[in-house]
Amino acid sequence: MIIKSIELNNYRLYKGVNKISFSNENDKNLFLISGENGFGKSTFLHSLLWCMYGRLMVDIDESYRKEIQNAGGGYNQMQINNLNEFYKQKLNIEVTHSLLTSIKKQGYSIDTEYLKQWSQYAVSLEFSEIFIPSIPCRSLKITRSYDVIRDEESVEILIDGIKNELTSEIGHEVFINDFVLNKDIARFFFFDSEKIVTLAETNTIDEKRKLCSAYNEVLGVKKYEDLKRNLENLRLRFRRKSDDIESRNKLTSLLYKQKSLHEIIAEKEKKTAEFDDKLLSLRKDNEKFQMQLMREGNGMTIEELKRQEDVVTTTKKRDEEYKQRLKIFLEYVPFAISGRLLQQAKNQLEHDFNVLKSQNDIQNQNLLLQNISTDLLSAIEQLSITENSKKKLDNSIQRIVSKYQNQSSSGDSLLNVSKETFEEFLSVYNNIRTTYKIEFEHLTDDYRKNKQILNNAVRKISNMQSNENDSIIKNIRKSKNEIEKTITDIETQIRQQHEIRGGMNKELAVVSRQISELSKKVSLDDSDTLKDKVAEQLIAELNTFLVSLKNEKKFSLERRIKGTMNKLMHKSNFISKVEVLIFDDIIDINLYANDGNIIKKESLSKGEQQLYATSLLKALVEESGIQFPVFIDSPLQKFDKSHATKIITEFYPTVSKQVILFPLLHKELTKNELEIMKPFVNSAFILKNGNTYSFIQEIDINNLMKE
Repeated sequence: MIIKSIELNNYRLYKGVNKISFSNENDKNLFLISGENGFGKSTFLHSLLWCMYGRLMVDIDESYRKEIQNAGGGYNQMQINNLNEFYKQKLNIEVTHSLLTSIKKQGYSIDTEYLKQWSQYAVSLEFSEIFIPSIPCRSLKITRSYDVIRDEESVEILIDGIKNELTSEIGHEVFINDFVLNKDIARFFFFDSEKIVTLAETNTIDEKRKLCSAYNEVLGVKKYEDLKRNLENLRLRFRRKSDDIESRNKLTSLLYKQKSLHEIIAEKEKKTAEFDDKLLSLRKDNEKFQMQLMREGNGMTIEELKRQEDVVTTTKKRDEEYKQRLKIFLEYVPFAISGRLLQQAKNQLEHDFNVLKSQNDIQNQNLLLQNISTDLLSAIEQLSITENSKKKLDNSIQRIVSKYQNQSSSGDSLLNVSKETFEEFLSVYNNIRTTYKIEFEHLTDDYRKNKQILNNAVRKISNMQSNENDSIIKNIRKSKNEIEKTITDIETQIRQQHEIRGGMNKELAVVSRQISELSKKVSLDDSDTLKDKVAEQLIAELNTFLVSLKNEKKFSLERRIKGTMNKLMHKSNFISKVEVLIFDDIIDINLYANDGNIIKKESLSKGEQQLYATSLLKALVEESGIQFPVFIDSPLQKFDKSHATKIITEFYPTVSKQVILFPLLHKELTKNELEIMKPFVNSAFILKNGNTYSFIQEIDINNLMKE
């Protein structure tokens, strides 16, 4: 699937019709759309997601959810804001309120038809090389438009230039989701290079759950899980019409309870979302008061004051700990200073210890031989042999024992050194010769830095306390404290909602388990028994298949992520192993170094985090087999020269048949990087600004840097 053209009409910055056609005359897959900050690169990406998903775009990226929340009137207000500013003002100035009200109620007339060019905006996407089962399709065109006067949004889908019954029957949103690109995986094809580092910082359960959902969707697992769930629901329907009245009633009761729990959980989620919206508004007000405090010369919040007080407490404690450790280190300073004398002492102790050890070994050996000799002679006395034979055996044993007895001395020793003393000395000696200096330097450095942090915190607290007596600051602080208290109360309520939802989810799991167990016991009508057995068999086969599929996709994904990361990174074989862990609906991805230890993703540099996220995206795109254009805003951000070269030559040309980049020239794409990229570039476009609006112009790639 590739995009033939994109058309923006009166969308935000883009006044009038702005159309880009993507050539496919050669095998080059890169397209550049460049422009200065504020000229409409992010708006361009925004328009594509709005065109495809409308209000569902909030599920793709958290930034769109926040934008709609900040619009003041939700999604409808955002739609009004999307109209080009020039035409928005034109409507406000040249069209009376009564006329607008009339059109809103009765629609446009012949006399007011001309107002559509001011009140409507639209975005169109035309695709080619798209496959729709059972429907011949050379091109597919999606157009989403909005009329600000009528407050109407409409979507038109044309297959080979004409409307199709399929799109109307199943609904436009479902058609786009099922046959073009599922919204849950759109984030892997529309992404901001600077923001995707958040994939490397996926730490919360919700984030891991969202990633797992996208993972299942992009790898095709979800379709089989949905099929399995449908079969399970089918079996439940069989049981709900069973003649086994008692079990059926119990099952119905459990299903009702399950439905009620789902509704309560949904209600709690809605309530939490409302609290989140309110919290966002309060935090904005809080920021305003913070700005006022900063203008008045006191920018420290009460929270910051508490944090600084905590810093003072912590650093004071550390100061004492560092002092105690320094005392211990100072005890060894004379040994460290002595140098050659310490070495001589070590040599002497080694000699004396070896002498004493040798002497002890000889004594032990002789004693052992003597004991053996005594025992043998005693044994001979008990034998029934002649005295002459006993005497000969005595002499032979004495001769053999004396042969192995050692009388030699290993030398004289100055000191009587025990094993414990010698090992203790060696421990001190080795510590001084190896890590003592480094540890001592680190300790003194840590002590000095901790002292600086302590002094800075004390100074900040002192400055704040001296400013708090000002009456203006007092009033601002009072208002700010009230808002912060409200924020704290709402945060507490949000936590309570989460706790209630957690309890509900546990109860839901118990009820679901009871339904599953009871379903096995309910007797079925004869007419449904065979169907139920077929469904049961299919579910069992699906379970086996899903385990196999998940393992296959898991191992393949691990291999792809590892291969891509090691290929793109400076460090040779930096990643020795990638482990994808999936528990129910949660996914976690671990990276292992050559020593077998887990690499903490937060410890990676921003460039390395971006490489990890990029490798994950590439692996998912490749593994999914979905052929969809990839849109990348802020390419090469955070990458050094070497990484940028590898991304240009090894990532962009292979990640998709069509890759559209939105670089900021000279910053996110340098002249040298463009030269490396040129062999892969199909065509280039530049965003230009006419003071109040932007427009798109195709440009020769060789002239791109001259703009």
